[in-house]
Amino acid sequence: EDEDEDEDEDEDENGDEENRVEQDGNQVVHEKAHSIDKQHFGEEEFDSTTPPIEDVKYTLWSGSAIRAGPERREFAPPTKFDQCQDWRQLREFLLSNIVRHYPSILDDFASHRRQTLIDKGFIDENYRGDTKEWKIVGLTQRTYRRTWLNLSESIDACDKLHNVSQHKVACIEVNVEKTKSPMEQLLLHGKLDGLVGVHGAQMTQAILLPRHAHVLELLPWIPDYISGNWVQRRSSPTPLGIIFHNTDLNHLGYSLVRDSVPLCEGEEEENEKKCFLKRTRKADNFKKFLWPRRNFNVNPEPIAQYIEKVVIPSAASGDMTSCEEITGRLDKRFVWYNIWCDDGGDNKGHEKRSFPYNYAKHFYDVEDERRK
Repeated sequence: EDEDEDEDEDEDENGDEENRVEQDGNQVVHEKAHSIDKQHFGEEEFDSTTPPIEDVKYTLWSGSAIRAGPERREFAPPTKFDQCQDWRQLREFLLSNIVRHYPSILDDFASHRRQTLIDKGFIDENYRGDTKEWKIVGLTQRTYRRTWLNLSESIDACDKLHNVSQHKVACIEVNVEKTKSPMEQLLLHGKLDGLVGVHGAQMTQAILLPRHAHVLELLPWIPDYISGNWVQRRSSPTPLGIIFHNTDLNHLGYSLVRDSVPLCEGEEEENEKKCFLKRTRKADNFKKFLWPRRNFNVNPEPIAQYIEKVVIPSAASGDMTSCEEITGRLDKRFVWYNIWCDDGGDNKGHEKRSFPYNYAKHFYDVEDERRK
């Protein structure tokens, strides 16, 4: 289920990958509901204006919807794309339906959070505090392709935020390929405050995160001589990012660079392209270089920076810090696709409605589009 968006594109590296991406990831959810239950993974209620959802089909991949959208800028005026609420409705429906069918799920999440902190050695069995005081961040791993080769380094950097800086934060590996049931995946993600991972179908599980959780999408490095630049888009959400658009989730992107690719290391710059595209019986670098198959490394410093400056300071009910202040916490390597913040009451054309519309803001990298 979590390898869905790129199975076919791996069969033929020279084909039209972008068209295949749209076709491969159609995980369809078809549910009936006569009303939206005002329960979810937190204490707030759903927006009372949300209409009932009946016989609605949703897909967890919508690349074409993004490419059809116009150019976006900071505080862009409302457009058909910017006003889209489909993914918000899907998320609210899923969360309410889960609580309705599993009344004990919130207690189960609390129990799993507690056990995670015990396993990390950060608390013991005698701990009687509230685990909500802690931030638990999942770093997604993939077994088959796009393996995060040095993931342990980022977990170590995160642990230092607790061991050295005394922050109440814990990072764990999240690998859905090792889970045995949908319920296990739900419990795995429902206990998290944040999810970090490379662009891919495993990140669609973020739709199951608690209210106002954080999502950091690592954008693969794609040079202009191979296809796939839509997975590193910064001037609008990536095809994955559309799932979080106008929801309560805080979705950021981080652009990986050349050193994330563990191929052709030590080659002179003028020979690098030839090395990446090399195809022989003994060495098929090209196949390994294409982003769907490529394993990658990540500098742990920006991961720790993101956790310390964005995830840890956030409140459980949403970070109501000013947009200017919160977006100033990180450097320009990050892009703020969908962020919960306060713009001082000036919605700049956004329709004035109750949660979560008021504060879902989009700060895209306009220069990214101009560079292309």
